[in-house]
Amino acid sequence: MSMTSYIGLNVELPVREYEEESREKTLYIGQSFSDQGSLEEIQETKFPEKYVYEVTFDWWGLELSQYQDEEMYEENKQALHLLCDQMDAYLRPGEYFYLYTCWIGDESNLIEGEISLPLKDWYREGMELREQTLIRFVKNES
Repeated sequence: MSMTSYIGLNVELPVREYEEESREKTLYIGQSFSDQGSLEEIQETKFPEKYVYEVTFDWWGLELSQYQDEEMYEENKQALHLLCDQMDAYLRPGEYFYLYTCWIGDESNLIEGEISLPLKDWYREGMELREQTLIRFVKNES
């Protein structure tokens, strides 16, 4: 079973699926583990936004958890910063994107938590962003 992440937003993004070129420490936006049915389920139950994409880093979903070893936590933190930096180029001030992480096959499970964070400077030492949490990253006016 694999963990994956999904993003929802109202901006179309270029797709970079991991099968196209396999490199470590790379963020992929496009289908990796999921299928079209998974994307539709996420859009129906989690995101009202027009565009939904699977996003993975180094072939894994994105979460920050106390249960991860330090290296995995740091890699996921790096990946989330990379994702936010990329989204900053596509979003205008006031716009946002959602991030939701779950195990493949659990797309219809209930959301266990919701949080809204600024697109820049979102990280706080030791914070957790767990699976089945709906995270809204907002690009601030500035």
